[in-house]
Amino acid sequence: MGGIGSGNIWRYGTRDTCEASLRIDIRYMRKKRMLTPGRQGALSWSRGGETVSSINYKCHEATLELDYRTRPAGGDWKPVTEHVCIERVAQPFGGVRRYFRCPRCCARCLVLYGGSYFRCRKCQNLAYASQNQDVCDRASAKARKIRQRLGDDGCFDDPFPPKPKGMHWRTYEKLERQCEILEEQVATQFMFLLARF
Repeated sequence: MGGIGSGNIWRYGTRDTCEASLRIDIRYMRKKRMLTPGRQGALSWSRGGETVSSINYKCHEATLELDYRTRPAGGDWKPVTEHVCIERVAQPFGGVRRYFRCPRCCARCLVLYGGSYFRCRKCQNLAYASQNQDVCDRASAKARKIRQRLGDDGCFDDPFPPKPKGMHWRTYEKLERQCEILEEQVATQFMFLLARF
């Protein structure tokens, strides 16, 4: 029970993911100095070098005003003007961290995700991409990430990449062992699935 290949394979990928959604990240806006009161402009998103969506924003003292158009359930386009509250929270060692307040549930969040409206992850019912992966996909993604960290393109058929300049040998050997274990898991699961068919 609960072994490799068990469960309903069709349930993976049933929820939309955060990574595939439009997002407004308060950390990005702060870094780019977009949260100064009175500042206004446009946020745009692109895929493959082509702009797929954009919205206008205006920053006030305690809110972020969003102007965009939405078409819920494939109906007619309608304009939306929303004021998203920005909360400032003092940090224990000094400084202030800013959070959005979700316009629907008022939860504190760092990122608002686009759908018909911009809301928090829970209100949009979004999953992280890793939540939609099975054990084999997760192990494969981790191994690919290790190879890319070492400057490789992430292909398992290639020999393990050499140690990058400046990396300690202990770190390199640890990453090599982890990658070897993960790739062995992927191979074992693949052979198990082939044996089942």
